[in-house]
Amino acid sequence: MTEITLFLGLSWLLAAAFLVVVPRFWRRPHEGESLDDWLAIRQVEINDPDLLADAELRVWDDQDASLAPVDAARPASSSRLLQIASLLGVFAASFVLYQTLGAEEDVLITRQLATLEQATPADVERLIERIQIRSEARPANLDYQSLLGEYRLAAGEAAKALEHFEAILLEAPKAPDVLGRAAQAEFISNGQQLTPRAKARAEQALASDPREKAALATLGMGAFGAGRYIEAIGYWRVLRDLEPPGSSERQLMAQVIAEAERRLAVAPSAREGDTGSVIEGSSDITVQVIVERPTTEQETLDSGATVFVIARPAGSSARMPTAVIREPVTALPIKVSLSDESSMAGQKLSALERVDIEVQISESGQPGLNNARFVGRAAGVEVGSVTPVSITPQRKQ
Repeated sequence: MTEITLFLGLSWLLAAAFLVVVPRFWRRPHEGESLDDWLAIRQVEINDPDLLADAELRVWDDQDASLAPVDAARPASSSRLLQIASLLGVFAASFVLYQTLGAEEDVLITRQLATLEQATPADVERLIERIQIRSEARPANLDYQSLLGEYRLAAGEAAKALEHFEAILLEAPKAPDVLGRAAQAEFISNGQQLTPRAKARAEQALASDPREKAALATLGMGAFGAGRYIEAIGYWRVLRDLEPPGSSERQLMAQVIAEAERRLAVAPSAREGDTGSVIEGSSDITVQVIVERPTTEQETLDSGATVFVIARPAGSSARMPTAVIREPVTALPIKVSLSDESSMAGQKLSALERVDIEVQISESGQPGLNNARFVGRAAGVEVGSVTPVSITPQRKQ
């Protein structure tokens, strides 16, 4: 029995006690004052014979009136039937309020979200399905739409993420964070191309909040992809300064800014005011990786494990990936191609000359060295090389 169910049950029992049990014991111990009582008090208090005679006459008149048949109003009924009906009314009102103002399912989802860091991939999938069902039942709940949008965007399902952000914008068309996320999702789903609508939304987000990160990253990548390096550097410098000093995110932004400055130095025609310079074939630039099965672990790999192929800027100490591909371990050995399409939001693999490749095999399905059982690396891999790099993961020591 959950706490919500227990709370409702105790509330209904308390209502039953007030409506049924308490009236059986809550009674007046004495009857009210009668006419004779009133007359006796007046006889003690009044010394004037005329006033006393008037009081006696009043009592006689009242007694005669009480004996006459009158259509008096009936007192409130205390029958058992009325008590039961009242109790059922309390139950019905509680149920209506419970369904209107909140539900146990919302509480359970909130609790699972609070413990998401300890959840397994299967738990996360079940939670997302649960949120999806709840969101369809309560489409006005924008928090659920936002959660689903963030999850789809992180999972690389930018087109589905855009649908959720669009639903939020119908209710909150000027929310800067949602505008930025919608622009980012549209940018990614269109092959890292900045469409007019995505650009307008990102600019509208910055007009309301100049520190909106998703909008800054989207406009920066759009400018970089179009060869407008000075414009890209401007957006990225603001984004860099929003990150804590020494963080991996700040280091990553410093690296992409340095790359934009390097390209600006060797491409004078791409200076400010020249919007026609475009990086040719950037969407075709890839890093090809062959992941071999660990030779000493042919029979011990969990069939539900996940392989992560991660690219980072060469020589970087920052752990934030530039591009990631995930595949089931059952596909090993496998050949994958990292490209701008597999880049993380706000980055482009084609913006780098060399990258470090890391392969992780995680039985829990969660990325990160702490979750990896096998790890393999290759340093300084040339971006755009036609020769694939081969990596055989080894058991993590």
